[in-house]
Amino acid sequence: MLKFTKLTLEDIRTIKKYFPYSANRICDNTIGGAVMWRDYFSVEYAIYNDTVIFKAKVKYYNEITAFSFPLGRDVYGSIEKIIEYCQINELPVAFCTVTCEDIKMIESVFNNFKLQKESDWSDYIYISSDLVSLSGRKYSGQRNHINYFKNTYDDYSFEEISKENITDVKNFYVRLSSDLIFTNEIAVEEHHKTIEVLDNYDIYNLPGGLLRAGRDIVAFSIGEIINDVLFIHIEKADIKVRGAYQMINNEFAKHFVTDDITYINREEDVGDEGLRISKLSYHPHEIVDKYILIMI
Repeated sequence: MLKFTKLTLEDIRTIKKYFPYSANRICDNTIGGAVMWRDYFSVEYAIYNDTVIFKAKVKYYNEITAFSFPLGRDVYGSIEKIIEYCQINELPVAFCTVTCEDIKMIESVFNNFKLQKESDWSDYIYISSDLVSLSGRKYSGQRNHINYFKNTYDDYSFEEISKENITDVKNFYVRLSSDLIFTNEIAVEEHHKTIEVLDNYDIYNLPGGLLRAGRDIVAFSIGEIINDVLFIHIEKADIKVRGAYQMINNEFAKHFVTDDITYINREEDVGDEGLRISKLSYHPHEIVDKYILIMI
């Protein structure tokens, strides 16, 4: 039977090799997606036949225990092991964050199930070259903000986050967040995990960049590269500095997108109307829906 272990920071080295097996480009199949949200969703993991399986409590769906779509060399064998685990432990067979591609594979094992769309947790995916160039009329608003920033702060600079400047980044975020009011538990958790990532930047080992206006940091972003996708896990900017968000978005893309990166995943809006408007304003190439799948 599968043996699950609570996911911790120390497990990053163990699980990271499995994420490139993901074929659907969703942010859940990343270090940032799995590890940053491990406490919020009570994530545990098991390794079966060189395949990783995550188990979680789906807080927005009646706290149901559900499993991720397996990542590794033995997907079908792992699905059968999940079914066995649920039968032994008298749990419903449930999968979370499954995409249409995942559903097609699950159907080959069993096809008697119901689906529930995971509202507010769809991923916004963009063509990387669009966010690098911001060309065309549809990006005129972003370009206006960027031009204002460049004209106002002609001494701006972008640099990668490193051990030499990580303390400055954390100090900036602490100052920035001291003025924020977190209105829901998702925002609170995201705040705590942003601090955790900055405190353990060497363990997470993710690419990051910061934006300065003169000597002062006004924005930073931290992401992840898996296969042909650049994921954006954290993006923070001083809203009092006009154009800071648009600049860090564009500079991060220009710095980390290579010829091998076709897409940028800016992740979910988690039901936040402001985030939804912002993500839509960048004209996503695709919005990837995810589902809860329950065997019946």
